[in-house]
Amino acid sequence: MFTRRTLFYICLTIAAGIVLSTFSSCDSLAVKESLSDDEFLLVDQDSSSVSFPEEYNGNIMLVGYVYTHCPDICPMITYNMRDVQRALPDQGDFMLVSVSFDPERDTPAILKDYADNYSLDQSNWKLLTGGKSEVESLLETLSIITVKTPTRFSEEDKPVYFIDHTDRVTLIDRDGNVRKHYSGSEFNADEVKNDILRLLKDS
Repeated sequence: MFTRRTLFYICLTIAAGIVLSTFSSCDSLAVKESLSDDEFLLVDQDSSSVSFPEEYNGNIMLVGYVYTHCPDICPMITYNMRDVQRALPDQGDFMLVSVSFDPERDTPAILKDYADNYSLDQSNWKLLTGGKSEVESLLETLSIITVKTPTRFSEEDKPVYFIDHTDRVTLIDRDGNVRKHYSGSEFNADEVKNDILRLLKDS
């Protein structure tokens, strides 16, 4: 038979466990999924082969999904990511990654021009493209949906189309774990910066 004091401590322990569990489940930076067992063979804006995410393990990564012919959301995503980069100057073990989901048009050279046109500091910013199947596999793994409009051709016989897509930027930790998703065109740069600093400090 439990004494009143014993019952008090049992109830206190249970309550503490509930509180801790609640805080844990509400942690916005808790691991959502892991990419540590995945490998996607891509190429960056300098035409260097990249095994993603393994190539960048050890870095906190802010990953956006864009295509260079995008007229609206992608420029906003790129500008927002650039704001975060500029808010964390000379921050070691942090990098930005832009993945193009239009590999048919977005060659490494096109991505290089895109980075130059947006005045991106490419010292810790990689823009990735690759074979269609590899890119689609990466997008599927990260739950990025794309819908291509019907293609028409310009007078120069160049394909013209647009791609509707998930508006998302993903925060990935040093071990390839997805920690958080943001609305890429609308996120608060200070919030993202603070999340990155927390991961840099905790890991």
